[in-house]
Amino acid sequence: MCGIVGVIQARDKPILADEVLQALRHRGPDGSGEKAVNLGDKTVWFGHTRLAIQDLTEAGAQPMASADGRWLLTFNGEIYNHQEMRRELDRQWRGHSDTETLVEALTAWGVDATIRRLNGIFAFGALDLQERKLYLVRDPFGVKPLYFADTATGFGFSSEIRALAAVTGQRFGLDRESLNTYLSLRFVPSPHTLLKGVQRLPAAHVQCRHLDSGETHTHCYVQAGQSLYGGSLDEATQLYQSAVSTAVRRQLLSDVPVGILLSGGIDSALVAAMAVDAGVNTPCFTVGYQEAGPACEIDDAAHTAKTLGLSHHVVRLGHEDLWGALESAVTATEEPLVTTSALPMWFLCKRAREDVAVVLTGQGSDELLGGYKRYQGELVRKLPLFSSTVSLLRPLLDSLPGVSDAVLRSAHSASIVDIPQRFEREYGVFTAASRLGLTGRADAGRALQSIQQWLDWSAKGRSLTDAEKMMSIDMRMGLSDDLLLYGDKVSMAHSIEARVPLLDTELVRLVESFPAHYKLSLGKSKIIHKRMAERYLPEAIVHRPKKGFQVPVGEMVRGAWRDRCEALLFEGATLAELGVDSRELRRLWDEHQRRFRDRSREIFALLGLVVWRRGMADLIA
Repeated sequence: MCGIVGVIQARDKPILADEVLQALRHRGPDGSGEKAVNLGDKTVWFGHTRLAIQDLTEAGAQPMASADGRWLLTFNGEIYNHQEMRRELDRQWRGHSDTETLVEALTAWGVDATIRRLNGIFAFGALDLQERKLYLVRDPFGVKPLYFADTATGFGFSSEIRALAAVTGQRFGLDRESLNTYLSLRFVPSPHTLLKGVQRLPAAHVQCRHLDSGETHTHCYVQAGQSLYGGSLDEATQLYQSAVSTAVRRQLLSDVPVGILLSGGIDSALVAAMAVDAGVNTPCFTVGYQEAGPACEIDDAAHTAKTLGLSHHVVRLGHEDLWGALESAVTATEEPLVTTSALPMWFLCKRAREDVAVVLTGQGSDELLGGYKRYQGELVRKLPLFSSTVSLLRPLLDSLPGVSDAVLRSAHSASIVDIPQRFEREYGVFTAASRLGLTGRADAGRALQSIQQWLDWSAKGRSLTDAEKMMSIDMRMGLSDDLLLYGDKVSMAHSIEARVPLLDTELVRLVESFPAHYKLSLGKSKIIHKRMAERYLPEAIVHRPKKGFQVPVGEMVRGAWRDRCEALLFEGATLAELGVDSRELRRLWDEHQRRFRDRSREIFALLGLVVWRRGMADLIA
């Protein structure tokens, strides 16, 4: 896993290579390299910082040229099927890195044919010196981020925004449209970001830029699934078991130590069990709280580790630890956080890096297999009279104290017929009324446009239920631009590679072909997942209630964090500089403090925005 950066600019313009590479040093502490190519009146410069995982020798160093000299590559990620690809390529290999496999595949097959064969997590820039074209590619689920910017002085791309700013010499303004998108979805979907001029390549997309004309084409290289599996649940379970086992075995491939981020739930437990089945006894790492409570997963994870016979390492956190991680995690992510689990993950990755350089996680199964409650909402709303009944009850729910945020969002979205609008309301952090009070605009920015884009993509495949449509959007948009984004940035801030075997390309293709009722039904989720997991784990682990990385932000904002939160949100001009009116925030704050309504999501969203604005001050014009 590495840091990549590149620029196209005039030949006479200097490149501050040391400064640029230093901005990515945490992503690649094991080495760095650069390569400049002059093409006419332009220079194309690639930079790379290396976290050595496969082929620790200089044969794996980057930027890497193909043997015939046609291609130059700067690559971040892992190609899990690269050994199979090598068997198809007639080459004299210099080493055994997946980087070399990729650059030689580009020579043999070209970009489009190559990227459709890749099974892995990746972002890369590839220069075709013969055709004078630059390609940028991001993996199918956006595990690896890739930013780019067109500026007056040239075009740049990078794994992270700070290196992008360094290589282009630019500062960037705030994108007001993206601000309302953020207040709706809690993140800004690709290709946009909160910074005007900085774009993020969407998951499963490739961009081609012609150096001579400047003409650019961007398209999705992954097709929505066409087939519907017709076998029995027993047959599907057997296929699923084989696919997950293969994915875990593939992702154990490494020349450095591998561990597992173990929660108390089924997903990481199953990954750990399959690693044991593959003959690899990986150390496990769990984060929890100094004062054990209902949200703490330490005891559950310890039980799993003991059952599997794996070593178990625990990090215990208090309120002050989590507060201290807020600025660090937001700074590393380079985008404001609403997902509070990034805070404990900061410490979890820090601890894991003491022993390993690679970790496997259980991320991705909720989106793939229907694990979130909002998918149940899409099933429930199909029941006779449900929507009309909820519409009648909604005024009562709005007036009652203590009604949960999830219930209110479901109640408000249940009767909305238009799918993008219903999904936006279900996802939404702030209501339209709150957005109006905060920014003077009730709209959801580009949220509906982004949702519709992925709906249109899924519509080109087989027919899906509404719950499956939401799951598909979450797989391609929510994961890549929120959960996987902070997962990459936080882990790489500690120079550790986080892998996601449950998002293996072949595995996902199989699961998305299964009928919806193999995955979820009323009151049930991850049906085939749990059915298969019972072959590896005791029922007590498989059917343990889901906890997740729950951070008690609501109580901390009323207690240990209260004064500091209030100072950040209401003192100084940061929110005003962002165009946010604090009067609506004060209303939400007061509702939370007197426990009329849990407003922790809204408060944390604006807290993250303030911390982000301050931490990125040197990059914002």
